[in-house]
Amino acid sequence: MFITLEEMVSIVTGTLDRLYLLPKIIANTVDANDKLELVLVDGGSTDGTIEKIKEINHPRIKLIEVGGRSSYPHFMNLGIENATHEWVCQWNDDVVLVNDWEEVFKVINEENDFYLFNWKYGNFEDVTNEDWLDGEIYTSGWCLVDETNNNNGEIVMNYGLYNKKIFRKIGMYNDAYQYYYADGDMTNRAHKFGFKHKSLKEIKVCSLITNKKATHHPNDTLIYSQNIEMYNNGILPENLEYLQ
Repeated sequence: MFITLEEMVSIVTGTLDRLYLLPKIIANTVDANDKLELVLVDGGSTDGTIEKIKEINHPRIKLIEVGGRSSYPHFMNLGIENATHEWVCQWNDDVVLVNDWEEVFKVINEENDFYLFNWKYGNFEDVTNEDWLDGEIYTSGWCLVDETNNNNGEIVMNYGLYNKKIFRKIGMYNDAYQYYYADGDMTNRAHKFGFKHKSLKEIKVCSLITNKKATHHPNDTLIYSQNIEMYNNGILPENLEYLQ
């Protein structure tokens, strides 16, 4: 069974002072397909982002104002809690889907619980550049990580879809992280605890070359290593939030 209009997708991302990117993300999501909802968690923008979203007043855009910069797990969990639909898309405010969203909907079915999209750094003009689009694997610049065919191999979703039942059964993004590794933690946990996935190399995302606001935190690396070991032994962390 493929996705129907009633089974819509909520795209979840944080944003902070990205007014110049707002038209692109809206054009690429809710204006591109009426099966999409966009959940924007704003971390205290002062560049007019909040005012512009309110002015647009799009019926399928939800704005959540945090009032100050927060961690990646915090704003993703907040977005998921406020997402209307059972399928949620892990996204960023500086990426665009190269494919038509209908191509995504056609591959979603009841056999899988989460899906990984392929991605590559580029500029907005690259989405129509055949040379840039060529290939599907790391040697051609594409960055989908799925080593689950190897024993204890890692799987990392940078962009893709989760069914909310995952967050109800094994918890949401671990708020022990500040930013990096929280996404990989979530994907590996889902895989290690028996949820089925599919890696979609043909579904491509352009990660725009922008001034990245994320910073590395040494503790995130340590937490990730410890958690992966726990997952390999069938143990869940005690500090997880669960979706109601």
